Amino acid sequence: MRPECTVVTGNSTPRDLMRAAMRRLPTDRIPTMPQIEHHCALRIQAHRYGTDWLDGLKHCFEHPRAVYGCVIELVEELGCDGLRLFLGPEPVRIERVGDTLLAYDRTTGDRVGRMDTVGGGGIIPDVPAEPVQTLHEARERLERMVQDFSDERMEGLAEARGRVPHRFVASAPGGITMNTYIELRGREQALSDLHDRPGFVSDMMELQAEAMIKRAEKLLTTGIDALFIGDATASPSLIGPSHFERFCLPGYRKFCQHFENEEVLIYIHICGNSGPILEMLADTGVDVVEPLDPAGGVSVSDAKRRIGTRVALMGGLSTRTLAEGTAGEVASEAILKCRQGGPHGYVLAAGCMVPHETPIENLQAMVDVATKSLWRDHWETAGHEGH
Repeated sequence: MRPECTVVTGNSTPRDLMRAAMRRLPTDRIPTMPQIEHHCALRIQAHRYGTDWLDGLKHCFEHPRAVYGCVIELVEELGCDGLRLFLGPEPVRIERVGDTLLAYDRTTGDRVGRMDTVGGGGIIPDVPAEPVQTLHEARERLERMVQDFSDERMEGLAEARGRVPHRFVASAPGGITMNTYIELRGREQALSDLHDRPGFVSDMMELQAEAMIKRAEKLLTTGIDALFIGDATASPSLIGPSHFERFCLPGYRKFCQHFENEEVLIYIHICGNSGPILEMLADTGVDVVEPLDPAGGVSVSDAKRRIGTRVALMGGLSTRTLAEGTAGEVASEAILKCRQGGPHGYVLAAGCMVPHETPIENLQAMVDVATKSLWRDHWETAGHEGH
């Protein structure tokens, strides 16, 4: 449990509202943090600069601090209460060939890969790193990952955070469990290891947690409010609940225990069908569980019933509705999620990362439901006055 703070009402800032909601304290409205990343922002903003979004993405990889700028610009326009500012890659030289962005080392000029313009937005290397075979090799690779969080990159994040002092900002140290394990061992080998080398997996997860703690400590020097932890590949959609309990839960607990006396908030993101492990997610020691993905069969109302007295909840709005629905449909669904998750201890957000193709009108409809408390009449009509 985090230290309690004063209940915020009246003229509190968006940052205050987010912090209070994540501590399950009463607030005068439900805050919102949609989970916007730069791919979505660039698609929305591209026409304003007389180019297309791929040219914007090219610029962001050549000048990584520009990633922060495009996200901040959209968040400020929408009036979101919180945002994520994740560290981008080291700058590379990009050559655009049609709709393909090729990456080259700025020092040697050698081609290193191509940019992922569909998924996470990183570099897909031409020559993937060799899988680690021993704990010693893993320690060396993880130490390099810690060193990648350089002072220069922390300065860039601190500068971006300072541009929105009134808003709540989260950043991510990296994958504590399966995401990093797959990066170190390769996907097929990593999944086989869960059965064939369970002791090795457990030892690796402990090393990874220690490395991500070191990276998180660097992030805290930038003035952020929250640490985003989680692993898309730790979902029961990919590994079983028993594997999650054995291999992933200890790493998350280790991480959260390290920061339990700090002011920073922690929220965990497990994609897909997190329903079978909701109680385990609450057991990690985090303040918030998200994204409550309806595409994975997760219900905000079910999560509220099962773990809502222990942790705050964030998410639940269908990414498909955001990308393909009308603004009215987005607003209606957002109202329903606020009724299910609110009135306290809930942050309105998408059920996963906001899809790249989401129209700005749909994002604005979602944000307005929270910032203008459009859900409240529906709540009171349902007989929840005074709750």
